[in-house]
This record gives sequence, C-alpha cells and structure tokens, in this order.
Amino acid sequence: MKSSLAVLFTLVPAVALAQQPAAGGPSPTTALIAQMLPFLGIIVIMYFLLIRPQQQKQSELTKLQSGLAKGDRVLTQAGIYGTVVGVDGDKVVLRVDDNVKLEFQKSTIVGKVDK
Repeated sequence: MKSSLAVLFTLVPAVALAQQPAAGGPSPTTALIAQMLPFLGIIVIMYFLLIRPQQQKQSELTKLQSGLAKGDRVLTQAGIYGTVVGVDGDKVVLRVDDNVKLEFQKSTIVGKVDK
C-alpha cells in the first residue's frame, strides 16, 4: 500500500495537467475577459439607469435655481408656494401672502409653478 504522501505526489501532476487549456482552446486572458464581461455590463446598465438620470435631474435643478427672476411662482422643499420678489446672491425673498415675505436659500427652491 502506498503512503498518502506518495499518492499526493502522483495526483498533483494530473491535476496540473487538467487545468491547462486544451490545444486550440481559449487563452487564460480571453477566459478572464469573458468572465468580466457580465460585471462590466451590469456597471454600464447601472450607470444609464441610476447615475446618469440623477445627474441630469441635478443639472436641471441647478439651472432652475440660478435662473430665478422676480415674479416667478415657485415651490420650496417645505411645500411653501410663493412668488419671487427679490434675489440676492444665494438668498431668495418670496411673497407668500399680501403682507408676508419670507427669505429662503436658493437651494430650497425645488420647482417653478405655472401661474
């Protein structure tokens, strides 16, 4: 009976030969690229479904906030509707009632409202 060490040494070369690609088979580099393609595909899909639309939405919001002008009817993050009566740097003054004016940061304006 052979010792377990002798059996191990006879099996190691057989296992090593079994892992080598067959003649004419794909190279290890090609096999690696083929394995990575699904992951790259998932990353591309995530970019176009999640990241890119969020960037476009943020860009539109920034454009809206920088283009505020006197007389625009707007909505704040707090749900307050008002009319812009003044813009000063990063502050906006809104008229919410006849004698009520509130001062907000431009970043709290989330949308324009049609009159």
